[in-house]
Formats: sequence, structure tokens, C-alpha cells
Amino acid sequence: MGIAIHVWKEFSSMKIKQFIQRILGSKKQKPASGGMSANPSEKMQKMMSMLSNTREEELTCDEVFALLDQFTELAAQGEDVAQLMPLVQQHLDMCEDCREEYKVLQSILHGTA
Repeated sequence: MGIAIHVWKEFSSMKIKQFIQRILGSKKQKPASGGMSANPSEKMQKMMSMLSNTREEELTCDEVFALLDQFTELAAQGEDVAQLMPLVQQHLDMCEDCREEYKVLQSILHGTA
């Protein structure tokens, strides 16, 4: 889904305080490996950046998933996929889950899986 839809669904299903805690990370969370956890202001900046990059026309995760094999094959052929499929590229730039799927497909195509 587009990031704005993700954020709205989360926001509409919880109270504002819970939503902000979710964005900034729960104080009860363990630090990341290495003893450092992400700075809450960095998380807020990341979220604000993602929101500012939303567009009127976006693809959902399901729509991107349906196009991901074609996108991956075109990229493997050296095509400019950002120009050919800009909405898919935009979604991949913003959605970690779909980006991971794309990386898996790339590794399969390149025989590194």
C-alpha cells in the first residue's frame, strides 16, 4: 500500500499517543544489536520524509507485487525501469517489504538465491 494509506490505517485504529509511540518506538524496546537504538527524532524525520514523498497517484503493495516480476526482468535486461514504471519504482523506494521482495526476485534472476 502507499505509505499514506499505511499511516492512515495505523492512525485510525489507535489513539494518538499510541500512534506517536509506534512511530518513535516504544521505550520498552531493546536496543538494536550493537547497543544503539535509532534516535526518535530520526524516526520522525524518516516518517515525515516518507509522507512528504507521497503522491496523488500511488500503487498498493498488491499492485506492485503483481508487477514486480515484469519490473525485475526489465531491470535485469538493463532497461530504465524508473522511467518505464515510475509508480513501481516510487513504491519500492518507500516500502521496505516490497523492496525486500524485489531483492529476492533479483537474486533468483541472477542465480544468487
